[in-house]
Amino acid sequence: MNQKPNNVVALNITLTDFFRYWFEFLAPFHHLTKRQTDVIVSFVKLRYELSKVITDEKLLDDNVMSENSKRKVREECNISLPHFQVIMGELRKNKVIVDGKINPRYIPRITNEEDFKLLLYFQFDGK
Repeated sequence: MNQKPNNVVALNITLTDFFRYWFEFLAPFHHLTKRQTDVIVSFVKLRYELSKVITDEKLLDDNVMSENSKRKVREECNISLPHFQVIMGELRKNKVIVDGKINPRYIPRITNEEDFKLLLYFQFDGK
């Protein structure tokens, strides 16, 4: 494996844009609609913000999926309760929400608030 990156692209974006791009990039894995993506982006952004003050993972996950947080997400996404419930069912069906919490696979590990580096390693099969 080549140790140096071949290409580097820098993006100056907002936190909301970052999470949206994150889920757009992961679309081949989750296959969510735009509205479903809006909801999970709101949840993951909220989780990130709460993680600054709540360090216990279980407590963090419980707070993110609390009724107050769900209400906040519904308001931010401007969707009705019945539509939100349908979307939550689809997020569970697509395994984006598992066992009442966001699947860790879809939570970016942000360790530095100034930048996030993502390394993509493409291994060609020779075809």
